[in-house]
Amino acid sequence: MAVLQTAVGRTALAQARPQPAGVLGRNGYARLADLEDPSLLQTLREMEMFQAEFMASTRELWTPDFAFTGDCLYNWSRRWEYPYCRLNLPDERPCRVLDAGSGITFFPFLLARQGFQVACADIDRGLVPVFERAGHLTRVPIEFRACGIESLDWPDRSFDAVACVSVLEHVPGRTRAMDELARVLEPGGRLVITWDVSLSRDCDVRMEDVAVLLAGLRRHFDPLHPLDLLRPSDLLTTDRMRGEEAWRLPWHLHRRWLRRMLGRMLHGDPYRSIAVMGTTWVKRG
Repeated sequence: MAVLQTAVGRTALAQARPQPAGVLGRNGYARLADLEDPSLLQTLREMEMFQAEFMASTRELWTPDFAFTGDCLYNWSRRWEYPYCRLNLPDERPCRVLDAGSGITFFPFLLARQGFQVACADIDRGLVPVFERAGHLTRVPIEFRACGIESLDWPDRSFDAVACVSVLEHVPGRTRAMDELARVLEPGGRLVITWDVSLSRDCDVRMEDVAVLLAGLRRHFDPLHPLDLLRPSDLLTTDRMRGEEAWRLPWHLHRRWLRRMLGRMLHGDPYRSIAVMGTTWVKRG
């Protein structure tokens, strides 16, 4: 059954209206209190329902050896990041949106269902047939181009908004990537971007790197919300998850013994102390 033909697709999602950003209307760190906010919970509940329908329609894609999981909302930070991005996207329609560094998730299909004109970019060329198959199965064809966010394969001013979910921490050419995200946006266009922050200072983006990212963004953009770099006591972090909700962390031991052994050799303790930050920007004219 195609994802757009289900009962929930005809009701809740068909009638979805843009939500005010509410407590997520800020540029700063994710907090535990955010997860209890009514606007986030409403959005997350709708996303969970749509994701389930999306996975049902595309079940054949989600094999054990596939690099992506259909259930991305299980993740400790994605359950905050995707609502943050959705609630900070522009309300106007039509709106051309690029999911930059998309992987393959329910998110662009949800945006298309809600009336956005969506395109996706990811460096993984193996996703070309995956998106084609997902489009056929869901009857929601999504434009996908295999390119890195440091060299996007679209002309200048192609989009009204860009969403970029936890990608920059994995990109070597971050400065170039920010230039590219600005290039493909219309003046006045909106960039909604999240990234991990290494609290234990042993991986990916440290606070020094965050400072460089923010400086790079300011070359092209103005913040939509005041920037708040305060790290409050209720930060949403991987450390908070290690107790009762360790299943939300992505570093579980692999089911294959060889992969487990290699992972330990390469990374030691797989757990890392990480927070997540969300920021929303408007491109200057």
